[in-house]
Amino acid sequence: MATTRRGFLATLATITIAPRLAAADAPDPVVIGDGRYRYRFNDRWAKLPPQIQWGLTHGVVVDRSRHVHVFHTSRKESPSKDCVVVFDADGNFVRSWGEQFFGGAHGFDLVVEDGREVLYVTDLQQGLFKMTLDGRVLWHVAKPDWYKDKPDLKYRPSNVAVAPNGDVYLADGYGSYFVHHYTRDGRYVRTFGGPGEEAGRTQHPHGLFVDRRGPEPLLVIGENDPKGEKPGRLQALNLDGSHRRFLPTPVRSPRHFDQQGKLAVIPDLDARVTLVDENYQTVANLGDGWTTKTEVRTLRTKTSDHFTPGKFVCPHDAAFDQDGSIFVAEWVAYGRLVKLEKTGA
Repeated sequence: MATTRRGFLATLATITIAPRLAAADAPDPVVIGDGRYRYRFNDRWAKLPPQIQWGLTHGVVVDRSRHVHVFHTSRKESPSKDCVVVFDADGNFVRSWGEQFFGGAHGFDLVVEDGREVLYVTDLQQGLFKMTLDGRVLWHVAKPDWYKDKPDLKYRPSNVAVAPNGDVYLADGYGSYFVHHYTRDGRYVRTFGGPGEEAGRTQHPHGLFVDRRGPEPLLVIGENDPKGEKPGRLQALNLDGSHRRFLPTPVRSPRHFDQQGKLAVIPDLDARVTLVDENYQTVANLGDGWTTKTEVRTLRTKTSDHFTPGKFVCPHDAAFDQDGSIFVAEWVAYGRLVKLEKTGA
């Protein structure tokens, strides 16, 4: 029997797993935070088309056109396996691409290089890609040659950071815990860090960024307890990988970073988003939904109708919009993208 396009899309809409509220039924966003750091918590901002079902929403970036790019793992049941989904400034779907990252999508960073915006895409199985905004590969490092004579070391990269000169720092956050340094054109420079709690070691380095707010750029590493029993920490290194200091910010399980002016945002997998100033003093903890690890990790497997408005579950990445709003992608089974729309003075 012939099927019209309209009928096909209607059928897709009926099989979407994560329940959606009609716009008229959607509750007003909850306002969270205080003072200068007040935000409307909107987890229904993105108008996801019926052919795409969120997998784990691992990454988010905002480009100069205020297009929001979301990186997710997709799902077996999703008609489209595209892992990069792009929305305009009002949350309308623009395009999607990246089915080659199905299941392995993880790190997602946008930088401006010689006036051109480029993406660094980290896939847990395929390694690091440098790409244009529409998905053209500029270069690809599947696995650093450094591992060739180290067969016992695992390699599962998590995220990157980019220095002012374009050099790239790649964290092997789920493998051997080292950090690999590359030039902007993908040439290997050095490897440093590695497992251990002492200064200069990088224990489960999940996220990292180059902080340019001080007198010298610093590579800030978000480190975690591999067993998940102790709080994580932030460590600052110089750009050759030498330890500078541990930073004072209390964190639970820091995932990654973004920066706007003197403010930096740290999505914390343990149910909150932290904002810090240039001295790493906490200025706000937003949407704290922490109860117990068992409860939060169980909640993350459920659909969004089980989530509490205004509370995070497992923030995994965050990105500032030009107006100071913040987009947060969460590590939850059916995906969740939250817009924290800035309302503070």
